[in-house]
Parts: sequence; C-alpha cells; structure tokens
Amino acid sequence: MFYKVIEDYSDIVADYSVFKYRRYGSAVSLNARLEFIDGSVLYIKDYLFLNGKRKYSYHWQDSDGNLMVRWDNSPHYKDIYTFPHHKHLPDKISESKERNIGEIFKYIRNSMLENRKIDD
Repeated sequence: MFYKVIEDYSDIVADYSVFKYRRYGSAVSLNARLEFIDGSVLYIKDYLFLNGKRKYSYHWQDSDGNLMVRWDNSPHYKDIYTFPHHKHLPDKISESKERNIGEIFKYIRNSMLENRKIDD
C-alpha cells in the first residue's frame, strides 16, 4: 500500500526514506519520512498488531519544522467526536476522518492545491 500511494501521489513527493518496514503474518510496522515538493516533511509511524489493534502517527511539518498537522489515535481527547482519531493543528485539536496513508496524502495534496504550491 505504501509504495502504491507514493506512486499515486508522485506529483507531490520529492523524496522518501523507509526506516523500517516489517511484516509478521498480519502484523505490519512502518516508519518513514517523506519530503514534498514544497519542502514540507511527513513523518510516518504506523503499526498494525497481531491482535488487530492499530497505532499510528502522521506528523506533517513545514520546511522550517513548524507543525502543520499531526494525525494520531492516542486515546486522549475523549470529547472529540472521532475519538480516538484526532488531529493536532497549530492552534487546536480537531476531529479527524483521515486515518490511513491514502487519506493523509489526499489531504496534503488538497492543501497544496489550495495554497497553489502545485500545478492544477
């Protein structure tokens, strides 16, 4: 799935490094870093455990290292409608419908289009 998403969004991906990718039966562990054409960076930590539980964090920052969005499913912010899924924005915590790499990349591409950082 990871490499398919990279291929599908090659118009915005400048470079990427996979630090760890392991598969243990149905369990998967992925740690990666991606750089986009605007200089922003996405750090990925995504784990699917043998018991079917999943833990993830997608941390997107601008070229200066400032937080743009971080998506995760740590079980805090119980008042968020999409608990435990939420996103950290520079000035607030919000509900999150983006929960996998494809949805995150779609969000990032749409954000770049809104900011006109890629051609239509």
